[in-house]
Amino acid sequence: MVDFGQNAAAVPSFSFQAPEGTLLECNPSEILNDGNGAERRGMDGPEGSTHRRNLRVDPGEIWLTYTFSDCAGQFVDYQPRASFWGYRYISVTADQPVQFASISSVPVTSISKDMETGTLITGNESVNKLISNTLWGQRSNYLSVPTDCPQRNERLGWTADTQVFTETGTFFANTSRFFHKWMRDMRDSQNEKGGFPGVAPFAQYGNEKMRLGWADAGVIVPWTVWKQFGDKAIVTENWKAMEKYMAHVNETKYDAVALKEENGNYNWADWLSYEALESCSGRAFQNAETRAQAGEYWNYLGACYWALDAGYMRDMAAAAGFDAAKYEAMEADAKAYLKERFLQADGRFVLDVLNTMQTPALFALKLNLVEGEARESMLSRLRKNFEDHGNCLQTGFLGTSILMQTLTENGMADMAYELLLQRKNPSWLYSVDNGATTIWERWNSYMKDAGMGPRGMNSFNHYAYGCVCEWLWETAAGIAADPAVPGFRHIIMKPVPDKRLGHLEATYKSAAGTIKSAWKYEGDNCKWTFTIPRGATATVVLPSETKEYQAGTYTVEYK
Repeated sequence: MVDFGQNAAAVPSFSFQAPEGTLLECNPSEILNDGNGAERRGMDGPEGSTHRRNLRVDPGEIWLTYTFSDCAGQFVDYQPRASFWGYRYISVTADQPVQFASISSVPVTSISKDMETGTLITGNESVNKLISNTLWGQRSNYLSVPTDCPQRNERLGWTADTQVFTETGTFFANTSRFFHKWMRDMRDSQNEKGGFPGVAPFAQYGNEKMRLGWADAGVIVPWTVWKQFGDKAIVTENWKAMEKYMAHVNETKYDAVALKEENGNYNWADWLSYEALESCSGRAFQNAETRAQAGEYWNYLGACYWALDAGYMRDMAAAAGFDAAKYEAMEADAKAYLKERFLQADGRFVLDVLNTMQTPALFALKLNLVEGEARESMLSRLRKNFEDHGNCLQTGFLGTSILMQTLTENGMADMAYELLLQRKNPSWLYSVDNGATTIWERWNSYMKDAGMGPRGMNSFNHYAYGCVCEWLWETAAGIAADPAVPGFRHIIMKPVPDKRLGHLEATYKSAAGTIKSAWKYEGDNCKWTFTIPRGATATVVLPSETKEYQAGTYTVEYK
C-alpha cells in the first residue's frame, strides 16, 4: 500500500526491477477500507485495503497490469501514458519479488504552474486546508474540460458544477483560454430551440437540455470570464448562442412543464442539499403532493436564473456594443413575475414549504425581491433556520454557490463566518476533520462514525462546494472585480475580517496587475494593508467610510 498524501487526477510512476515475466498489478483508490471492512459501513474489503466501490466499475477496470521484460539487472522506469486515475492510494502486488527505486504520483491537469494566479493564506490552519483542498479539486477537474470528478466511470463536463465554481477558479488560475475552449463544447451541444445541456461536451448521459442551474452555465461562464479577465472576446464568440438561449428562457419563463420535452419533466435543482424537495435523495418524489411542490419549486428557481441571466446579459451587452436595454427590461419582467407568482406581500412564499428552506430565501435576497419589513422578516426567518439546524447550512450545489455572498450583503456576515468555521455535518470543515485533501461531492461523503455516505454516487474529489473560496477572496480578503470596469481595472475592496481567522494574506495576479490584501488584528483593532496595481483604481469600503483610491500601497486601521 502506498499513500501519496494527496488525492489528485494523476498517474503512478515507477522505477523498479524484477525477473523477466514477473506480473505486477496496481489499483488506485481515494480512501482505504476501515471498520474491519464492515459492509454496514459501506466498505468493500479488509481493513487498510483500497476501497473501490465508489469507482462504479467491474473489478478488472481502472486497474494497471505490468509484465517485466528482461531488466538486465537495471532499474527501469514506467509511467502510464494513455490513461489517468483519480486517487490518493495505490495497492501494488506481484507474483515474484520486485525491487523499487521509487514510486511517485504525477498529477495531470490543464492548469499548468504558469497559469496559477492567486495565493490565499489565513491564520486558521483548517481554513487553509480547505483552500488547499479547493485548489487541488480545480487542478484535478480542469482537465481538457471542467469535469465533475476524475476517479469514477464518469469524468464529465457537468455544467452546474462548472458554473458554480467558475469565479472561484479564476482567482487561482487564468482560466480564460480554458473556457474559450469549453464554451465551444457548449455551443456544439446547444439544441435548435436554444437549450444548453447538463453535460458538455456530448457524453453518455447528461444531454437533457434546459435543466435549471445547469443550462445557465451557457451565460454565467462567459459573464464570469469577461468580468474577471476583461475578456470581451468570450462575449462576442458566444453572443448568438446566448441570445438564442435567452429567447427560449424568456418565452417559457423557465417553466418546468413548458420545457418537459427537453428536461424530461425533471430538474436536478439544489442538488445534494439537506432540504425538502431535494431531487437526488428522492425527497421531492415521496408522493403526489411533494412532486407537485417540487415542480413549483423548480419554477421558482428557474425564474430566479431567468432574472440572473438577464442581468448578466445586460452587463455583457453594454460592454460589447449590443442591446443592453432589451435585457434590462427582461430582468425587470423576470423579477416582477417572481414577486407576483411566488411571493406574498409580507415576504413569505406562496408555497409554504419554501418558507422552511434556506435556498429559496437566499435567491430572493440575492435578487432583491423583498424590501422593507418583508425583507427583515425573511432575514429573521433565515437566521432562525440556521439556528434551528445548529448553525449549519442545508444548501446544495445551487444554494451554496450564492450562500456566503448573499448573507454578507444582507447584514449576516457573522452567520457566514459561523458557517465557514462550523465543524459539524454538514459543513466545509467536517470534511477537513475527516481527512479530506480535496473537496467532496457530498457533505457526508464519509463519516468516521458511520463510514461511507450514499454509495451509488460518492466522489471525494468534486470541486463544486469549493465555491466558498470565492467568498474568501472577494469578501474576507476584499478583492472583487467591478462589472462596470471589468478585468480588475477598477476593484471593489470591501474586506470583512473576523478575529477567528487571526490574519489573512492574499495576492492575486489579476488581468490589471498584482493586487494584494493583508489584514491582522491587534487587540480590537484591525490593521489592513492593500496594494492597487499601476493603472487600476479601487473603491475601498470601510465601516466608517467609502473612498476612491489610485494605484499604490496603503495601510488603514479600524475597529
